[in-house]
Amino acid sequence: MRTMEKTSGTTLAGSVRLALVLVLVALSPVLQGADPLTLKPGMVGVADLGALQCATFNQMYPNGPTGMRQAALTWAQGYFFARSGKTTDEILADLPNSARWDFDSLSGHLVAYCEAKPQASVPEAVADLWTMLSDD
Repeated sequence: MRTMEKTSGTTLAGSVRLALVLVLVALSPVLQGADPLTLKPGMVGVADLGALQCATFNQMYPNGPTGMRQAALTWAQGYFFARSGKTTDEILADLPNSARWDFDSLSGHLVAYCEAKPQASVPEAVADLWTMLSDD
């Protein structure tokens, strides 16, 4: 009886190994044909917008995670605060033309800048927005 149990266990283990080998062989053309995974700068985990080029942002924006405009504007708010010591709301409140600036126009400027200048970086787009706000 024990001999039969050992044989059954060995046969089952052998069958599992054989099935695994067959699956790997069947998938090998798929695995070999895949392009190697390379991450662009700023693309580890949560996107580091301070390290992204506009060309990458342009690809991520329409197809990327929901809230890319929000993420870009949040990054910009940190930049604005570092430059002025004020929140974005405080900066906008001081502008004579503050009514023209809202979420859509602020984030839209970043998107438009990157679309026009894919070779630029996202921080350059934010700096351009800062210049616009400073000149307003």
